[in-house]
Amino acid sequence: MDEILLRIGKAIKDYYNQVNTLGKTEEEFSLWIESLEEPMKSNFKSKGLEYCKTVLNFQRFKLELHDFGMDEYLKNNLTEEDFSYYIAYLSLNIL
Repeated sequence: MDEILLRIGKAIKDYYNQVNTLGKTEEEFSLWIESLEEPMKSNFKSKGLEYCKTVLNFQRFKLELHDFGMDEYLKNNLTEEDFSYYIAYLSLNIL
């Protein structure tokens, strides 16, 4: 099981590393801020783009905005067995 978790973790890290190729813009930051609920909205807005560019929630929002969905990425970059494990345990909030 540890090997499966390591492979899933590496694939997730690789997924988030794609955000580095997209850059970060104020427009995307504003869209993300508007999608949040309080108190997160006020908190992240006050911290600004430079701080938030490392927030995974913002990174995933940005990737999905550019049609890079995490589940699809993992499906294409994990074995069928590893992806099934990811999906099965995702609903249990273990990963």
